[in-house]
Amino acid sequence: MLDPSITQFLAEQQERITGTDPHIAFPPEEYAARLARLQLAMAEDGVDTLILSSPEAQNWLHGLALRWYKANGPRDWRPLTCTVVRVDAGFILFEGVEHAEMIRRTSAATDVRLLPRYERGGMLRYIVSEIASEGWAADSRVGLELFSAIPNPAVSKMMEGALLDAGARVVDGTLTARRVRMIKSPAEIVAIRKAAEICDAGLLHLANVLRPGMTELEAHGELIRGLSSAGGEPAGLHQVAFVGLAALGVYHEISGHRIITEDDFLDVDPCGVYKRYHSNRSQLYAFAEPPAGAVRLLEVLTGGFDILTSRARPGVRIGDVNAELYDYYRDAGVFDLNSSVWIGGYEMGIAFPPDWVGEWKFTVVGGEDDDRVFESGMVANFESMCGIGLLDTFIIEDDRTSLLSKLPHEIMVVGR
Repeated sequence: MLDPSITQFLAEQQERITGTDPHIAFPPEEYAARLARLQLAMAEDGVDTLILSSPEAQNWLHGLALRWYKANGPRDWRPLTCTVVRVDAGFILFEGVEHAEMIRRTSAATDVRLLPRYERGGMLRYIVSEIASEGWAADSRVGLELFSAIPNPAVSKMMEGALLDAGARVVDGTLTARRVRMIKSPAEIVAIRKAAEICDAGLLHLANVLRPGMTELEAHGELIRGLSSAGGEPAGLHQVAFVGLAALGVYHEISGHRIITEDDFLDVDPCGVYKRYHSNRSQLYAFAEPPAGAVRLLEVLTGGFDILTSRARPGVRIGDVNAELYDYYRDAGVFDLNSSVWIGGYEMGIAFPPDWVGEWKFTVVGGEDDDRVFESGMVANFESMCGIGLLDTFIIEDDRTSLLSKLPHEIMVVGR
């Protein structure tokens, strides 16, 4: 027989947990405006029903934030957490009952349909049955986020087959789900600015404690300490700290056990994160005055940001700015040093592991034919690279384009 003290303990703790106030990121009117924007995009694209499976899309629409979406687990633990949106109605969040408390804490969804844990094998049948009963399946164009990592390909095929059996016409709804996130609302911009402040704070903390003899992992830990102390959340990618220069072929290094010496450069590439919104900024550290060549190279790379912030404005053709940037880097000799270097930027916004790279991007090399235009509310990083990788995040506003980091683009000399 179960000890009554155990029952009492668990009941008391459950009461404490369910008594915790929700921490939904934005007010109801913000989410209502987002739903209206998504439904407008669905109507434009001819999508009657849209199944949002990516964590980013669901978080954007109603705030749900989990640390696990069953992306790569056992085959019978299928990643089917999803939000089904109807173009002329509302939306339904489908999950398991084990996440009911997390939904209460983080999501503004009001129509939530849960299956008991040991019935989760029937989740796909349940989802299709429920949306069919709403009239959202038969003779409908149903969009799936086919370019999302969640669900995995096998489950995506299962979902497509079940929808076809229910009489739906399945289309790719990836861009429908993503393009509404490209232009940030005022509330989103506030969150991204806060993320940039957090990123700066983490970089400054690392500058204060970094010393020769630390390992890359110890430096990484201090970077995370600084970001977290400033209110930063875990990022969508590893917040790397490594010995070397990123743009010499180690862009995507993972911090390891290598000991940092007084002769090394330490390169870091983090994002500040707030309400799942990311702001990217790199930083290079040294323990002695850097060589003149390094200082001059950084000046060259900084010049690209000067062109971007002075020329990129709402309505300006992206290809024209790309062409001006290309001419600048060519004349500076960048492509003579590294003809394969990537220079450009990508959308920053909501992100969950395993990525923080957004859909919208621009590429300087070969990008002069890009007929799109910059729009107010776009937020992206810019990667100015040649040997040194210099990264920062910028925002396009009605009358200006500005960088979000307040730190100077220079090598930080530390450990003295």
